[in-house]
Amino acid sequence: MKRRLINKELWYSFIAILKYFPKALIRPQVDGLLFYEPEKQAEFRRRVQSLTPGSKRVWGTMVAAQMLHHLNLSLGGALGYFDLWDESYGLSRTVFKWLLVDFFPEQPRGLRMPLNFVIPHDATYDFEQEQKLLLGILDKAWTTPTEALGAASAVRQADPQTMG
Repeated sequence: MKRRLINKELWYSFIAILKYFPKALIRPQVDGLLFYEPEKQAEFRRRVQSLTPGSKRVWGTMVAAQMLHHLNLSLGGALGYFDLWDESYGLSRTVFKWLLVDFFPEQPRGLRMPLNFVIPHDATYDFEQEQKLLLGILDKAWTTPTEALGAASAVRQADPQTMG
C-alpha cells in the first residue's frame, strides 16, 4: 500500500485531475447514451477505419497500434474478450472512477499510466489485427443489450425531450 501512495505517477495524475477540475465545471457533460446512436456509431467506425500505423498521436506516448490494443483491452475486457485482473484499489475505485468516468466530460491531459500497466512503451502489436478486433468489439458493444440501456431507451422513445 505504501508503494502505491508514494508512487509519483499517481501523484502526477492527481495533479492533472486537479488542474482540469475548473474546466470540467464549465464544459457540457457527455451523454453516454449517444454511444448507441447510429450517427455516433458511424463516426466511431469512420475514426477507427481512418487510422493508419503512422497516425500521429494527439497526446500521450502510445503509437497507433498500442492505442488500439489499449482500447481493445478496456472495451473488450468489459465484454469478456479478455480476462483482466483488477489493479484498482480503494481510492481509484471510488473517487478517481467517479471523477474520470462519471463527472468529467473528457479525460484530463497529463494522466499517467497505472502501476501495472499492461502495455510497455516498447511493445509492438499488429495494427491491422488490432483495428479489426476493435471494430468487432464495437459492433458487439452496440448490439449487446443491457437492462440500463433498455430502460433509458424506453424513456427516450416515450419522451425524447427527457434525455436531451
